[in-house]
Amino acid sequence: MTTLTLASGATIEIDEELYMFVKKEVVPGTGKSADEVFSLLGELVVQFDPKNQELLEKRIARQAKIDEYYVAKRKAGWEPTEGSAAKDSAEIGQFLVEQGYLGPEIDVDVQMTTPELDFEMSQNGPELVTPVNIASMAVGGANARWGSLYDAYFLSDIHPEIDRDSNRAERLQMVVDRTNEYLDGNVAQWEGDRSFNDLKSYSVRQTGAGFALVGHSSDGNEVGLREPARFIGFNQEGGQLIEFFLEDNGLKIQFQLYEDGSVNPENGQFKDLIVESAVTNIVDFEDAVAIVDAEDMVLALRNYLGLIKGDIEASSSRGALKVINQDINFTGADGSAQTVKGTSLMSVRNVSLHMYTDMITVDGKEISERMLGVLLTTLIATAHDKGSDVRGPNSRKGYVYQVTPKLQTAEEVAEQVRFFEAVEERLGLTKNTMLIGIMNEELGMTLQLAEALQSARSRVFFTNTGFLDRTGSQIRVQTHAGPVDARDDLTKAVFNTSYEMHNVDVSLRAGVHNQGKIGKGMQVKNRAMAEMMEIKINHPMSGGNTAWVPAPNPSHLHSMHYHMIDVGQVQRTMEDSPSPSISRQDLLNFPVLDGNKVAAQTAKEELLLSYAHSMVAYVEPWVHRGIGCSGVPNFSQIEEMKDRATERIDGAIIANWKLHGVVTQTEIEEAVIKATNILDQQNQGQPGYDPMTDTQEKMSGLLQEPAVAAVLQIIDDALSSPSAYVEPALFRYRKMVKAAAK
Repeated sequence: MTTLTLASGATIEIDEELYMFVKKEVVPGTGKSADEVFSLLGELVVQFDPKNQELLEKRIARQAKIDEYYVAKRKAGWEPTEGSAAKDSAEIGQFLVEQGYLGPEIDVDVQMTTPELDFEMSQNGPELVTPVNIASMAVGGANARWGSLYDAYFLSDIHPEIDRDSNRAERLQMVVDRTNEYLDGNVAQWEGDRSFNDLKSYSVRQTGAGFALVGHSSDGNEVGLREPARFIGFNQEGGQLIEFFLEDNGLKIQFQLYEDGSVNPENGQFKDLIVESAVTNIVDFEDAVAIVDAEDMVLALRNYLGLIKGDIEASSSRGALKVINQDINFTGADGSAQTVKGTSLMSVRNVSLHMYTDMITVDGKEISERMLGVLLTTLIATAHDKGSDVRGPNSRKGYVYQVTPKLQTAEEVAEQVRFFEAVEERLGLTKNTMLIGIMNEELGMTLQLAEALQSARSRVFFTNTGFLDRTGSQIRVQTHAGPVDARDDLTKAVFNTSYEMHNVDVSLRAGVHNQGKIGKGMQVKNRAMAEMMEIKINHPMSGGNTAWVPAPNPSHLHSMHYHMIDVGQVQRTMEDSPSPSISRQDLLNFPVLDGNKVAAQTAKEELLLSYAHSMVAYVEPWVHRGIGCSGVPNFSQIEEMKDRATERIDGAIIANWKLHGVVTQTEIEEAVIKATNILDQQNQGQPGYDPMTDTQEKMSGLLQEPAVAAVLQIIDDALSSPSAYVEPALFRYRKMVKAAAK
């Protein structure tokens, strides 16, 4: 440990590995020393930790009052049903007003004053969330701004009857035909009702105003675009056209051509069809990672530093070297030299108020990890975002886009803003350099969204819904109201549909979209692309100008939706229409379980087993191998993306059902044991997987096995803690496993 004495007289102790990383890799060229940086952090902790503790205590007290409210109501004879829950949602809303937690319901009266942001924040399109501690995924996330639509389509489950191995030619033809139909219908139309499929080659012709794109049909005719302005540029080699660029709804598409500007239907028509997709990317230090100590934090920060500097390298799963994309140069339609960024605009998500770490202590006490993460990522972003000869900086305007998760009140948002102001002052940054993305993923944040936006009106760059965490929050807040509905039915519940509409409505009325994004949640089934193409179009149709995807290929496919739907027009229509005026009653409508769903013992056991399996399947790689975000097969053998949010839901449901007598502790333990056995079978022979049930000795102590014990603690914590967060259990048992391995 490195020990420093602060100006306030307090003592700060820093893990040596973290200290040396900052000294050798972060501060060179910044004009600051490592001692100065950590002293600055220590003084920030001294200044801001009392308020952080106060806010956490308020969370505990607020939840205790809500629990007491429902317990008293139940003792007075109230029984939860679908009808009584609807009536209670009005009554609990009034109770929260009487407690001073909420004010009277009023219309949105706030307007953002956020300054002009980087261009990407005005583009409508997918957003990737990338775990920072896996270098290959970090590089892939940064590069996901551009990708092959052909590859994404070919490798997907769209038209699964055409197998890509045994029917390669047929599948390729399907991809060509479908993408041509898509281009014709949504990207650009040709004169004379010609389709992309009719054209055999392309060229550019010089005009008085620059250049025009010309298509050549098989019958010898030349055609131009109905809307010539969609053509934005091209590249040539040896006087021959090798590629051209079209733009629609603010997103670009790169058409790579064969020799002489021709197409080749047998090999995919175009040499490749490269789409602009993930224009923004969240580099994640929270839900998608397992950072439990200084060793983990240094790895994550080193990757983030490499992303910002543009020099990070990583090996793909097949051993190929992955590096950061260069920017793309071409000749514009007006003849000028044009450059577009080759990488996504990266924001960074650090942890929230409730996370503390022993990597650093002040006067022997753990510090808020939020403060550590925000300070160091801001220092890295502002000091090292210089770009290079082949790549511009991440933020051409010099902003640091800080995504803040799991804030529950407008007061907490205001405190985060106050902390940002202090960091800016101490690092010598211009005011409003640090911008805030508000994750609307807690019931409290939903209820206070307008007030939260008011608190941060000069810094907000997005609001984003997160159904998974938001559902876990709703269950915990109102868990004493009665047994909660089955998981798969919660997406259709009144609280969720209202919440999604409410976020868009409030954000639109406040003007968030004028300089930033109104976001939608994650595609959980990360290989179910046919389903995604059918369902996720609802996100832009409902006014979201970005939505989350778990990987580059889903991003490239989801980009098609933003050509199909003009989100800007959708938002303008919504602005000109009466507000849907989502009520608190709708937002607080607790989804009560229909007892018929669990009346049969087998039905109950199957539901419980599916939730237990989901938890064990996620917790096992987290605790044993430090994998914070996993694509794992669910109980039905369908691969799903799992992160802390999915565990929060499952743990909250099981804890709620135990509270209300739907299941017993014995049934929970039996389900977890059975789920562990199933997981072992699913992962048989997988590299790095250590079975948990393959010997009698292991079986006899299975409930104490770290991953299994963590699952059981998450369930217990979902009732005993104020927010049903999963981190305490995950961190405890991951640290235990790491210590045992040393």
